[in-house]
Amino acid sequence: MCIAKNFIKCSVGFVIVAMFISLSVNFGNATDAGSAASDGKSLQQIIVGQPGHDDYGIPLYLADKLGYFKEEGLAVQFMNFKSSPLSVASLLAGEIQFCLTSYDQALKTFEKGKILKIVLTTTEKHPWCLLARPEITSLKDLKGKTISAKMPGSGPRAFATSIVIHGGLDPNKDVTFVDLPETAILPAYINGDIDATVGSGIRKAEMLSRGAVVLADMNDPAQHKAILETDTFPLKVVLATDDYLKSNPEIAQKFVTAAYRAMQWEKAHSSAEIAEKVSEYFLGSVSQEVVDDIRRAFSHTGLVTAGGHKAIEKQSLSVGLINKPVPMESVVDMSYQEKAAAKQ
Repeated sequence: MCIAKNFIKCSVGFVIVAMFISLSVNFGNATDAGSAASDGKSLQQIIVGQPGHDDYGIPLYLADKLGYFKEEGLAVQFMNFKSSPLSVASLLAGEIQFCLTSYDQALKTFEKGKILKIVLTTTEKHPWCLLARPEITSLKDLKGKTISAKMPGSGPRAFATSIVIHGGLDPNKDVTFVDLPETAILPAYINGDIDATVGSGIRKAEMLSRGAVVLADMNDPAQHKAILETDTFPLKVVLATDDYLKSNPEIAQKFVTAAYRAMQWEKAHSSAEIAEKVSEYFLGSVSQEVVDDIRRAFSHTGLVTAGGHKAIEKQSLSVGLINKPVPMESVVDMSYQEKAAAKQ
């Protein structure tokens, strides 16, 4: 039986495994609970959920590696989830304090009656691409093909759906979407079980080395503008529940301040230096060339603008992720970013 079918039939099992991993394994260079902050006080333990080792979590990994979180009195741990909806569920359950995920998760959750606030974006532009087999030379060639694009309701699924629509195809009839764990995508491609996948960074480099072609690349400014109809798209954001922010404003400020400092460090240093600092936060290592590609989408301020909100709202509406517009003030709180910027 093909890999894709195996994973579809075992999706419930993967959810259980993913949740088990997220609750039992810590990733990154988090400081031990017994360590102390620069002022001698014990560190506040913080857990950040993320959908796998995320390329666009690099600003947060730098904040940890460079000691900025510790200087703010925080010990940060990163926990991996199979997909964004699972990490958001853990956030809502109070199992984690922050979540690195796609912006649309805040919109979707708000429509369901729960409030998550975006306190920071790590990207100014949309960073993803759609990769396919070399014989697929246009978006129209995707008709009848199988695309790996995470869970329904996830950012990758919304992106892939919008690309399919842009190519003049019906995402509900002309293509088949499958949800595979990160580690299964490349084997599925090699074995012929998928024809295309959403990717970026390390995944993009792996697929290209296997002969894949890029059908749509948001790191190309012209394609970004043509497909998304905007130059700004703050895809990757840090979320917290509204209740957590109201109860812990000082912790939130410390977290955002450390991340903002790391963004300034990233801006001033080379891709080789960045790759060396963050390699331990990935499965294996990350090359200078991959970082060169990844950082093209980075934000150096963490600021979400009204234009960025509108762009993501528009895409979310067009692919059916939400049913009506969501006011920016309902899901975005830039007060922490503003204070962090004022300190620099």
